[in-house]
Amino acid sequence: MDETVYIMGHKNPDSDSICSAIAYAEFKNKTENIKAIPVRLGDINKETKFILNYFSVNTPDLMETVRLSVEDLSFDKIAPVSPDISLGMALSLMNKNSVNSIPVIDKNEQLIGVVTLSDIMKNYIDVWDNRILGKSNTCIENIIDTLSGNPLFIPKAKKHFSGKILALAMDKEVLGKYIEDEDIVICGNRVDTQRLALNKNISLMIVTGKEDIEKEIYDLGKEKDIPIISTPHETFTTSRLITQSIPIEYVMTKGNLISFSLDEIVDDVKTKMSQTRYRAYPVVDNKNRVLGSLSRYHLISRAKKKVILVDHNERSQSIDGLEEAEILEIIDHHRIADVFTGKPIYFRNEPVGSTCTIIASIFFENGIRPSKKIAGILATGIISDTLLFKSPTATKTDKILLNRLAKIIDLAHIPQV
Repeated sequence: MDETVYIMGHKNPDSDSICSAIAYAEFKNKTENIKAIPVRLGDINKETKFILNYFSVNTPDLMETVRLSVEDLSFDKIAPVSPDISLGMALSLMNKNSVNSIPVIDKNEQLIGVVTLSDIMKNYIDVWDNRILGKSNTCIENIIDTLSGNPLFIPKAKKHFSGKILALAMDKEVLGKYIEDEDIVICGNRVDTQRLALNKNISLMIVTGKEDIEKEIYDLGKEKDIPIISTPHETFTTSRLITQSIPIEYVMTKGNLISFSLDEIVDDVKTKMSQTRYRAYPVVDNKNRVLGSLSRYHLISRAKKKVILVDHNERSQSIDGLEEAEILEIIDHHRIADVFTGKPIYFRNEPVGSTCTIIASIFFENGIRPSKKIAGILATGIISDTLLFKSPTATKTDKILLNRLAKIIDLAHIPQV
């Protein structure tokens, strides 16, 4: 993508300031591989408004600061997720996008939480609660996805898995003491064990090893309305994976969320980040819709905004935060003042009556004919700033350039001076 460069005149802009910024932006867009955008630093006056309207030129957007905002940073554009996806799915998304957190949104696309890698790991490693599926309101779809399962029988009515997770690795005589109503059982292909579990009114049977089931077991499950799924994993792996089917809503951070809007200044963001210990923070628009995720790394790798100053070279007359921007060029006809740069730049300062005169010269010096609209605003900028050559700063150069521009726009009421 072409780099963006903002071209701006001074505060309390006059016609020369606005017209020269617009015209120089057109020149840069025609001659360089950049995206030059003219901006204004204040409200335009009636004269300037008339000029722009007369030549059908859009008024530049107002720019209040060149301090970096969140919008200027290359934050992660990862899409937010819904609260019902599984921990396993969240882990997969984090690995795929090389991130450590994902914003969570509701059905109205509003930010409601953030799930982090540490949230998932803490639940997966530290909490071994064999009734976790019921407490987290885990759905059968998450279990099937997490276990790469094949649904052998799924009742129409949704089940709530309130019981404990139990691997049936004992003799059936002993199993009867452990199995309770609503348990989730993991078993192999032994029909007698499967029959015993189903008769105990369990809430879910998971058959390991990609095994099919006998018609007797299928019919019994259907009679008791108990879902039965198979998985290609063996019992140990199934027991480990099943807790990854928990919805992220159960582990995500919900309260005291810290998010940043696109227009927040980076310095303010750094202050807020220094007061917290999160790895990443959601970025939201003005409707609280998630756009991505911001981490401390993005603050380190930030780039300065690039600007070109026209019709001024004094900091007091320029935009807020100028010291944080990269000044590429200065085009002016005033005294040299106090703008400092970190490296050599293109600086053009001429003793003429208008900056529009200099911009017009740049067009013609490079063999480029300005469009009729641009020629029109350059001509009126010269007339305005020289007070129709009554100003003591007006020069012969201003008159020569005005005549050349007048031929392009072919307006009879512009005097041939």
